Amino acid sequence: MPDLVPALEITNLSVGYATEDGIRTAVDKVSFSIAPGEFMGLAGESGCGKSTIAQSILRLLRAPGVITGGEIRVAGHDMLTANSDRVRELRWHTASIVLQNALTSLNPVKRISAQLKEVLERGGGIKTPAELLEMVDIDPSRLSAFPHELSGGQRQRVVIAMALALSPQLIILDEPTTALDVIVQQEIFVTVKALQKRMGFAVLLITHDLPLLFDVADRIAVMKDGKIVEAADTATFRKHQEHPYSKALLSATPKVDFTTIQPVAERGPVPPVLETHHLVKSYGRNPFTGSAVLRAVDDMSFRLAPSEIVALVGASGSGKSTFGRIVTGLIRPTSGDILVDGHTPVPVSRRRPGTPRAAQMVFQDVYGSLNPLHTIGHHLRRAVISAPGTDKRDVEARVAALLTEVGLTPTESYLDRRPHELSGGQRQRVGLARALAASPKLLVADEPVSMLDVSIRRDILNLIARLRDEQGVAVLYITHDVVSAGYIADRIAVMHRGKLVEEGSAKAVLKNPQHDYTRRLIAAVPGGLGLPTDQPEVALP
Repeated sequence: MPDLVPALEITNLSVGYATEDGIRTAVDKVSFSIAPGEFMGLAGESGCGKSTIAQSILRLLRAPGVITGGEIRVAGHDMLTANSDRVRELRWHTASIVLQNALTSLNPVKRISAQLKEVLERGGGIKTPAELLEMVDIDPSRLSAFPHELSGGQRQRVVIAMALALSPQLIILDEPTTALDVIVQQEIFVTVKALQKRMGFAVLLITHDLPLLFDVADRIAVMKDGKIVEAADTATFRKHQEHPYSKALLSATPKVDFTTIQPVAERGPVPPVLETHHLVKSYGRNPFTGSAVLRAVDDMSFRLAPSEIVALVGASGSGKSTFGRIVTGLIRPTSGDILVDGHTPVPVSRRRPGTPRAAQMVFQDVYGSLNPLHTIGHHLRRAVISAPGTDKRDVEARVAALLTEVGLTPTESYLDRRPHELSGGQRQRVGLARALAASPKLLVADEPVSMLDVSIRRDILNLIARLRDEQGVAVLYITHDVVSAGYIADRIAVMHRGKLVEEGSAKAVLKNPQHDYTRRLIAAVPGGLGLPTDQPEVALP
């Protein structure tokens, strides 16, 4: 029996980016192959070259990127010597790709049905648009929807349906679930694995999440600085990592230590920093009954004590971000009472320089909340000047102190940079510094680490905990990641469909959840919560 042709075969691939000083190498003589029907994971942190490889496979790499050497064969087809017309024929038919942000992969002004038809019209598709949606567990009634009318998980499923429409032999998944909650992530990979078993295609999954690969991949390769430093089957890799970087990458994943579980400490007569009573936020009205169409926050009563970190955990759409925005005055509640440091929050539209701001927000996408035209110094000076009681003579000293507090030293090297000149972790530290400028009693951190690499993620969580310890600020940590919640929080409060369904000591909630929804969240965690807690800390090289 002849050997099967690999679904993907890469030999000595080198890729660089043209700069004023010449070609900067991003991928350095990388070689690996994927067998038909195999599920391979390619892991590494941002900038290691893994997404550059994905773009090179389908010849999607744009200038200043340039392939400087090597070979790429997809199902036996040479991708680097083929002309442009041939490459277009091979895309979708032989190999396809699912990108991280499905919303940018879909045309916002076309209905889902039209976009699926466009792929099928390339030829070879044996399914209808309705059958494609059913294949990825979406009701065909959603064919008439526009992308913005679908949830994040539904949009990603649509893109997966498009990628599989012409029955390719290889599908590349480039961080497809990074921005999705653990339940949706689990559902998507259950769907992909079932489809792979039925259709026999190979998968290359690119991610920085090693526990996810433990659950889904047959084989794992780890990249660092443009090279593959280790590759092994998943069972072997999970038991023992050969390369120091692989060990450090796994060690960097936040873990929950269940060896000591303390009850929530009694706070005595100390007034809470945050207190809500029967809080409701409704959207839309039924024209016939006048009742609310959606209750994003439904009768929520909640307390947060000084110097306490509480994780508000829930899947996308549970209402947790809406609650955080109400707390910080970004939106107004429909009904109910809310007190922050004993006062009702002033809506953003009514704030003026000098208005007390007891609660400040740190956003998930700090890059989107910073004006790209202005320097970091400008953003921080503006925040300091707007804070109550600021003496203009002290602005520069205060800005320098804020940067030092969040670990950005020497401060002078950051003040003149713009947001795009910083890494993701550095931008998140700037977001924390800007929030601290008003000396708040409460920080609302809305998914502050979900878009970061695992090592940077742990650094930011440790920084938030240190700021709590040193400055006494209370923290409402909004997340869908129950592992990071258990790592940083004193208490966990679980939201589901706008309601608070469970609350208690962080480790107690994770070890002995009482509500079915909490159990479902915990069950969806990649790799589970039983990772070893006695592994030595390893510094990333």
